[in-house]
Amino acid sequence: MISRPSPFQPPRLAAWLVDLFIPGEHAESIPGDLLEEFSEIAPKSGLTYARRWYWRQSIKTIGQLVRAGFRAAPWLIISTTVVGFLLFGFGYSLPEKLIDAVLEFRRHNVIPYYTQREMNAHMFWYATVVMTGRLLFALIAGCIVAIVAKAREMVATLTLSFVYFAWIAAAWFNLARHWPDRTLPLPFVLTDFAQVVLIAMGGIVVREVRRAARGRWHSSV
Repeated sequence: MISRPSPFQPPRLAAWLVDLFIPGEHAESIPGDLLEEFSEIAPKSGLTYARRWYWRQSIKTIGQLVRAGFRAAPWLIISTTVVGFLLFGFGYSLPEKLIDAVLEFRRHNVIPYYTQREMNAHMFWYATVVMTGRLLFALIAGCIVAIVAKAREMVATLTLSFVYFAWIAAAWFNLARHWPDRTLPLPFVLTDFAQVVLIAMGGIVVREVRRAARGRWHSSV
């Protein structure tokens, strides 16, 4: 551990990313070791070289922490991934069902007449609400998985992100292979892949909330 403040500061983003994956028992030792080595390299080799070194070490450290998370709690990671994937199986079409239910309630079995312009506007807002609902559901599912995973929030959510990415990529590839003459709906494709990012964002949200709660608890003790 470094004993005095260093005039050289590592990349904040890299340090923050590493901190997301560190379990509680190593919350100070791993960042401290990286900072100590960085503070030794920077005066000798220059700040630019030291920052590049810190990024390389951060990526390597994150990989090691992910592997360690799997080894420490394999069944927890697997079970939370399965739960998250089942949540997506249940909630993927939920926005459409809710919108259809609302529209059906408003119609009262009377089918209104729409002009072409009104129909285009109707379909635009329908698609927008559906895509927004899917994005929100992905974030919520990521938060649920992170809460269940306890101290392995990022490992669990990244695993679910990877599994979901593989599933939607296979689904769109299969659709394109069987119907090559059809144009894939780009907004929905992008929405599906954006959900991959939002699952991991759910893990980040839960991790940051827990860290803030621990900080308030320690400051009150």
